[in-house]
Amino acid sequence: MMAEIVGLFNKPINVRVVTGCVLSLALVATPAVVARAEYKPPEDQKTPDKETRTNSGTTRGCDGGDIPLTVLASQNYVGRTTSTHPTFAWFVPDSKSLKLKFTIYSRGSDGNFTEVHSMSLQSSPGIMTLSPFPEGEPGLLVGKDYFWQVVILCDPSAPSSAVVDRVQIEVVEMPPDLQEKLDNAVDSAEKADLYAEAGFWYNALDEALKLAEESKLGVVASALLEDLAQWEKPKPSQELTEEERESIEKRMGYLIDIANFAR
Repeated sequence: MMAEIVGLFNKPINVRVVTGCVLSLALVATPAVVARAEYKPPEDQKTPDKETRTNSGTTRGCDGGDIPLTVLASQNYVGRTTSTHPTFAWFVPDSKSLKLKFTIYSRGSDGNFTEVHSMSLQSSPGIMTLSPFPEGEPGLLVGKDYFWQVVILCDPSAPSSAVVDRVQIEVVEMPPDLQEKLDNAVDSAEKADLYAEAGFWYNALDEALKLAEESKLGVVASALLEDLAQWEKPKPSQELTEEERESIEKRMGYLIDIANFAR
C-alpha cells in the first residue's frame, strides 16, 4: 500500500487548510477556559483494527527529532465525530516543507479497505489542520468508520524514507440533546466543552482550534490533547503485545509533549 501512496505524491490537489484565529490574552483568563469540561470518551468506544495502528516508536520525523509525525486523535481507540465533513489535525515536527499525502480509507463489506479521498500538499511545521470535504459536497457517511493517515515523504528519491501515522474514525448521529445545547452555546470555547463532555473528539478539537493561532494549538486544544493522552492508556482487557503497549505509552508522552510545545 505504501508504494501506491507514494506514487500519488505527483498529483497535487488544491486544498483548503483551515486556519484558526488568534486567541487573545483576555480569552485566556476567562472562566470558559479555566472551568472547561474535560474530554471523556464514550463508555462504549471501540478499539481499532490492527492494520490501522502504527508504531509510534518508529515514525520519527524526517529531521529525526524527539517528537514524531503525530495525528491528533486516539490511536488506541476509535475517535468519534458527528460531522460528515470533519476537520483533521496533525503535528509536523520538521522545520522544512516536504511533500505530504493525506488519505482516507473505508472498509468495504468484504473487509478490505478502499481509498475514499486523498490529497497531496506541502507540510508546514507545527499543527496542520485540514477540512478535505467542501460544504455542499458529499463527505463521510454516518454509521461508518474509516481510517485516515498522513504520509510525509522525507526524500523523493527514496520512497522508503516516508514517515506515516494513521488512526481510525467513526461517524455517528448527532444526539438531539447535545444539538439543543450547541444551539444555545455562545462561542467555540463553550461548544468545545460540550463536545468534549459528550465524547466527540473531532468536533471538540475542531472548535478548540478555532481559538488558536495558525500552526498552534492554543490553550483549549492543548488541554484537550492532555486529556486525550490520559485516555490512551490501554484497558486491562485489551489483548496487546508488549511492543504495542510500549508504543502506546510512547504516544501518550508524545501527545503531552505536543500540547506543551504547540500551546
